[in-house]
Amino acid sequence: MSLPQVRALRLSLAVTASIAFSYGVAWPMAYMVPLFVAMFLSMPLPWMGWPMAFKVIKRLWVGLLIGLVISEFFLRFPLVCVPFYGLFFFYVFFNDAKAPPLSTIFMMIGATMVPIIGLQATVASHYVAMFILFDLLVGFFITWFFHWLLPNGMARVDPNAAKPQQPAPKPIPPREERARLALVSTLVSTTAVLLFFSLNLVQYSLAMMYICMMAGAPSTHASLKVMTNNSKSCFIGGVAIIVAYNLLVAVPSYWFLLILSLAFCLFFAQKINSGKANAAIWSSGFTTFLVLLGSSTGVDSSAGSSFYLRIAQVIFAGLFCILSIVVIEHWMQRRGRRRSWRLLSKPTVG
Repeated sequence: MSLPQVRALRLSLAVTASIAFSYGVAWPMAYMVPLFVAMFLSMPLPWMGWPMAFKVIKRLWVGLLIGLVISEFFLRFPLVCVPFYGLFFFYVFFNDAKAPPLSTIFMMIGATMVPIIGLQATVASHYVAMFILFDLLVGFFITWFFHWLLPNGMARVDPNAAKPQQPAPKPIPPREERARLALVSTLVSTTAVLLFFSLNLVQYSLAMMYICMMAGAPSTHASLKVMTNNSKSCFIGGVAIIVAYNLLVAVPSYWFLLILSLAFCLFFAQKINSGKANAAIWSSGFTTFLVLLGSSTGVDSSAGSSFYLRIAQVIFAGLFCILSIVVIEHWMQRRGRRRSWRLLSKPTVG
């Protein structure tokens, strides 16, 4: 097998195994384990090592702790809660370039999901934080196990091929550019939090979490590209879960769920590791598929109607995030042009 084939097989088997374990035991919020495993194994990197893994766990723990503090003390005081969220978001987004892999996403999950659950019951937010942290620990263990079971060394090496080059580290933008991008992300995320918290939209918390995660990488020169990619990811994940959900309704069996999950995992894993330019789109579509699969297979009498509501939430999150970024970027550019015009129009002394 080639290296991409090894990665694809590892990803598909690991995610299927995590679905079998987490859905079989079925503790609260167990559906997040396959999501975490897919996030880690979709990256074309070797096992990060337990020291780096514990750094990511620490970031999630900090995000959960901040979420609990907000849930306990700040939710009833919006004049304090909103500025606190703004400062927190700016700090996280500004330091994202120096953070461990995916740690920004995990901090956003902890800081947004826990408080919105706390709107219903403060005690529930404590259980949510505990189970999310447990899910990440289980996800890391499964990721490590399948890296050990199917290492990159299993790949067939062509003696005539050039030695593969390690991917160059992503360059860190200048301080001013990081501050500008962090400000855009902060405005989008804080607006979403203010909207969902003020209207008590607990049942639509999935949309708010998606908005906060997707707002982390705005770019003036890639607004149209980002819009297209996010739309494609939502479409791919939505179409896949509609097919899977209707098949599961026809055959409501745990073993059929595992067979179906393996088939979809193999399909997505092959696309993610194809080496093509659209691999990242398929990766995002895969995570959308897993989120919707997990949140739609629970025991719920209204599962059919809520299933399509969750798809609508993901689509809404993508549109809200992208349109907000475009509007804010346009406003900041116009403001910058006005400031430059004022400086040029000032009379000079001399």
